[in-house]
Amino acid sequence: MADQPDFLPPMINLDGTFEEIIERLYEVFRKDFMENRAKHLRRNVAYNGIINEYSQGKVEGFWHVITCDDSTTATRLIDYRRAERLPWSKPLMENPYHGEIKFFFYDEGDSRKGIRHYIWLERYNFVVVLQRRKSHYVWVTSFYVEKWTQRNLQRKFEKRIGP
Repeated sequence: MADQPDFLPPMINLDGTFEEIIERLYEVFRKDFMENRAKHLRRNVAYNGIINEYSQGKVEGFWHVITCDDSTTATRLIDYRRAERLPWSKPLMENPYHGEIKFFFYDEGDSRKGIRHYIWLERYNFVVVLQRRKSHYVWVTSFYVEKWTQRNLQRKFEKRIGP
């Protein structure tokens, strides 16, 4: 885990059983987003806080930011590159103007999606996406940026509407 920005906390060690890994990740999520609300541009950041019969006692927003769709099984599986970077999400939300970050607004061209804030740590292949509501932001997603996604993000950056 040597390749990480020095201004962010360490990535999470994902050694151990599945249960140990999930508990370690949920502890970070709970501390960073449930106990101490994240802020972006001085507004609270919300996430999907629903707990249902499938969420194993954890909020849906947690599962969304540590897993990805598996097209072969139509389920979500843990995405290790995404999950190990979970501790980076809150600091990126709260410090989008850091010199190593490409921070930009992009109009998704869809009335439901609207304008989203992209906080892209390009050199380290990680992005956080937020959407503004009237009084707060919603954490849409965050993920490890694969090569094919990098081209799409670069295109959005080139067509950004701010800042």
